[in-house]
Amino acid sequence: GMDPFEEFEFKPLTDGLGFHKKKSSTPPISTQSETNREKIPDLIKDQGLELIDETSTDPLRPPLPRKSRGTPPNVTQMPAEKTSESSSAVDEILKTLQKNRRFELENEKAKLMAAPSKESFKESYWSISAAILDGMLVTAAGILCMIILLVITKTNLAGSLMKPDADYMVYLATGAIFALVSFVYLIVNRLFVGCTPGEWAFDQQLGLTKEHNTVDYSLRVVLRSVVTMATGFVILPLASLILEKDLAGQISGVKLYKKA
Repeated sequence: GMDPFEEFEFKPLTDGLGFHKKKSSTPPISTQSETNREKIPDLIKDQGLELIDETSTDPLRPPLPRKSRGTPPNVTQMPAEKTSESSSAVDEILKTLQKNRRFELENEKAKLMAAPSKESFKESYWSISAAILDGMLVTAAGILCMIILLVITKTNLAGSLMKPDADYMVYLATGAIFALVSFVYLIVNRLFVGCTPGEWAFDQQLGLTKEHNTVDYSLRVVLRSVVTMATGFVILPLASLILEKDLAGQISGVKLYKKA
């Protein structure tokens, strides 16, 4: 009879149990690797990444980070947007600070401009304290003028004062120097500043602020100085102090005021 096992063929249940030859297992592996080599670069290109050497890439090795030659557009755009947003925010802050500073300066300027109008003055008269300070400055200026005069003329002042001439001209000349210095001192300070240093120190001024820098004020200041010098710089001020009235101001038309 026929052996029932002659027609029976042993077939492997799966391809991987070792019944196939080794030659048949090699081609599928190479085919699979080639397929993977084709798919991986395509996948990388689809994602927008570029590799320097595509053919030398091993598909079985995990990819390492590389420095690309060109910067991706999405990487460069984000910092630019952030930088522009931050710079615009800083510009807005600086503009706000400048506006606030300008507003503060305008307020301070308005206050300074409005301050003189709020000052009130009342009529005053000759002050001993102001006269002492002005007298010290006039004496210093007079001595300086005399020193210059003596250096130029090479005159012995002490000898001339001890042995004056018959007309006593040396005393008259010395007094004239101090009178001239005092006259110039009063006119220059009051014309350009509105008061002498002594009057300024004790909150006094000659004439109101609105009267300053006018021709009429200048002429009246000169007239007041002439009247004061003609009375010896002492008689009229002392009379004003006793009577508590500005006599020189009544004569010249420009009065002495004090800040209230």
